[in-house]
Amino acid sequence: MSPEDSRRVAPGNRVPRFSAALFDLDGTLVDSSHELVASVRDALLAVDPREPPDDDTILLEVGKPLETILRELGYPADENTAGRFVDTYRRVFAARLESAPPRLYPHVPETLGLLREAGVRLAVVTTKHQVQAELTVRAAGLAHRFDYVHGWAEGRRHKPDPEPVLVALRALGAQKDDAIMVGDTEQDILAAHAAGVTSCAVTYGFRPVLLLRTLRPDFIVSRFDDIGPIVG
Repeated sequence: MSPEDSRRVAPGNRVPRFSAALFDLDGTLVDSSHELVASVRDALLAVDPREPPDDDTILLEVGKPLETILRELGYPADENTAGRFVDTYRRVFAARLESAPPRLYPHVPETLGLLREAGVRLAVVTTKHQVQAELTVRAAGLAHRFDYVHGWAEGRRHKPDPEPVLVALRALGAQKDDAIMVGDTEQDILAAHAAGVTSCAVTYGFRPVLLLRTLRPDFIVSRFDDIGPIVG
């Protein structure tokens, strides 16, 4: 660890500003834009033969529930179509994940390690299905960094509803006043606002910075390791 790295979180015995930090997964920890967009395109072609929208249009929807992505891209979202879309997406994304490990954004492992050393409890809060969320975290080599992983499962609500954030806080034994939610999309920032926790937007993910600013997050960072001083 370099001297500069050692100053990225609370030094010595100083108590961190936040006792818990929640992180979105895709676009925040993992640079999975290519795999996500390609998987959405494959799934769209499985339910409709027309040419899917361009990659940038698809990427602007990534981070939302799969059924929402289908509908907002202008496709029929009846139960049968949505079911085939979701099943295809999950299958092809899992195959891509198996063929190549996820790419982490710069400074993710070391920053998470420093936060844990400082006593901060860490969780992933994602719209991915629980099984795929856990698979992605393991494949990225981050499972030992997190105390809890919260993905979607039947009966659970998606961000921007506050439920995923509040459930993660209960799992960590943390209070909302002592927690921060970090993410790259409107889903993350709005969920943080709704749950009453501090919000931090990252600008290197799947949304343009101008959009993120309109959401009024408490913090905006352009590098993952900038999160250390905020939490510490």
